[in-house]
Amino acid sequence: MPGRMIARWILAAPLALILAAPLAQAEVLKVAPETYSVITEPGLPTRGLHQSQVVARHGQPVQRFATVGGGAPRQPPITRWDYDGFSVVFEGAVVLHSVVHGPHTPQPR
Repeated sequence: MPGRMIARWILAAPLALILAAPLAQAEVLKVAPETYSVITEPGLPTRGLHQSQVVARHGQPVQRFATVGGGAPRQPPITRWDYDGFSVVFEGAVVLHSVVHGPHTPQPR
């Protein structure tokens, strides 16, 4: 009898995975290459700066969004501050990214 149960589980496990596959999916963001580029812009907050350093250099943001996440170790607290022309994304109190709004051409160095 125990051998039959093991055999059923061996047969049922792959079937369960096949049936669950459509449920386990990810969204893919497709962006045309000419509409998105990663640039480094002098003067924007860089990764690793503290929120207090961003305020000291750029002043108070135009808008602060509520923190999301933070409920689990793999979901850190993420916050966004908007300034005129760019946004700053924080993990906790530390800068992750700065994002330039709209079409943008990097400034010559």
